[in-house]
Amino acid sequence: MNKNFTKIISAVLLLLLIASCNRELTLDSVHSSYLEVNNLQIHYKEYGHGEKTLIFVHGWGCDLNAWQYQFSHFKNQYRLVFIDLPGYGKSDKPNRQYTIDLFAESVLAVIDDLDIRKPLLIAHSMGLPVCIEVIKRLENNEAELCIVDGVYFSFPNDSIDYQSYKAGLNAFADMFKGEDYTQNVEQFAKGFITDTTPSAVRDYILSTMTQTPVYVGYSSMLSLIDDNNWSKEKLANRTIAIYARTAGLAPDNKNILMEQFPDLTYLEMKEVNHFLMMEKPDEFNKILKEFIDR
Repeated sequence: MNKNFTKIISAVLLLLLIASCNRELTLDSVHSSYLEVNNLQIHYKEYGHGEKTLIFVHGWGCDLNAWQYQFSHFKNQYRLVFIDLPGYGKSDKPNRQYTIDLFAESVLAVIDDLDIRKPLLIAHSMGLPVCIEVIKRLENNEAELCIVDGVYFSFPNDSIDYQSYKAGLNAFADMFKGEDYTQNVEQFAKGFITDTTPSAVRDYILSTMTQTPVYVGYSSMLSLIDDNNWSKEKLANRTIAIYARTAGLAPDNKNILMEQFPDLTYLEMKEVNHFLMMEKPDEFNKILKEFIDR
């Protein structure tokens, strides 16, 4: 009887082991690493091997899980690095100022710590000005950039137009403070959701963005709209921009970007919104793969 029982237990354990081995590896299950930057513990994940290193930088109110579909597609092709910016995800989030400079310093620290020589920076939304600053400080023309529906402000030269433009941005940023903060963030997040948004993507957007602490969200927004972070210095680095073709997209978006990124490949995806890399990952990943291999 004991022998039969032992055989049954062994068989069950073997089946569990096989099931575990066959279970697809997800970004969530990848080992976490931490690096201290400006007295903050920065959370990141590294996986895979290859000559090319892809560094994924999320946007406002998000975390590294925004790139879960890119992990599953590219995990066996390249070295992948996913970063939680300070104040977001599993990185430290004490009550302090959160700026584009701080975010860039954190990405640069991870690049230095992992000894990455020729990164491809993949920047979503607010991640764009962060990665612009990273590329400037790297002073490395071999670094490459993928813009994913990146936030991009072009401040007018005319003083009157400038004041009006700045006032509009300040009014927008003020939505992210005070008693109505949580309600306003929820409405802001819902603006990225349409009838065709997959339910898993919808759940990620609403659950993640609304968890952003007010002091993180507001100071991030203030830094994002600071014109000191939008100097339009030309960057010769090879760049691709992938935007959602929505009603709010500037008709001359490509020309605006080309002023700063002369070596630009520009594409627009249809029937998607701001989180296009999650909404249509197969299409997005194919575009990114073609840019990498070109």
